[in-house]
Amino acid sequence: MTTLNLANVSLEYPDGGTTLKALDAVNLSVRRGEFLSLVGPSGSGKSSLLAVAATLVKPTAGLVVIDGQDVASLKEAERTALRRDKVGIIFQQPNLLPALTAVEQLLIREHLRGKRVHEERGKAAEMLDVVGLSGVAHKRPHQLSGGQRQRVNIARALMGSPTVLLVDEPTAALDHERSESIVRLLRQVTDEFQTATVMVTHDTEFLPLTDAVATMRDGRISRALVPSAQSN
Repeated sequence: MTTLNLANVSLEYPDGGTTLKALDAVNLSVRRGEFLSLVGPSGSGKSSLLAVAATLVKPTAGLVVIDGQDVASLKEAERTALRRDKVGIIFQQPNLLPALTAVEQLLIREHLRGKRVHEERGKAAEMLDVVGLSGVAHKRPHQLSGGQRQRVNIARALMGSPTVLLVDEPTAALDHERSESIVRLLRQVTDEFQTATVMVTHDTEFLPLTDAVATMRDGRISRALVPSAQSN
């Protein structure tokens, strides 16, 4: 089942006296349980695609469908609710709040979603366990390694049980070993939670851990399957 679908999506920005086309008739479909890598040079449109897929930016033209819902047909409040309930976003920088422990980082997100924090504590502990952080639930960001902070970032995105998981350069600040562990973790949660996962990455050596690769250049996209290395 296609969970994320972009059809003929274009995105234009005014640029002085001209128009900059960040996305040019992009077509992309990602199914539940599929892990897709998005690669390409800087300025090719990768970040713009993620922003549109996350409903953070409205495209100039084209169709964005998330879990069967046409985003363009929604009012602003409805788009916000869709993003909150269906889309998990993992930013390049974890942006953890310094005063909060790992488990509190997850609970504050649920508080902002209108949930009762005491009722979500069990789920937060479960998500930290999923990403391999059960032993550091009460540590603050300065007590965590870069890889651990990124794992908190992933756990936080999973708290809302998203159907779409959008990941922006999750290994940019990590060494090779931690980078591989993070991509393998994303592979694991994609399989376990059956999310439609799109990861922008520059680490081409980890592409075999994903199901497919979409290459962007000048706002356009092409797609090619890659061998699976899930069993490695």
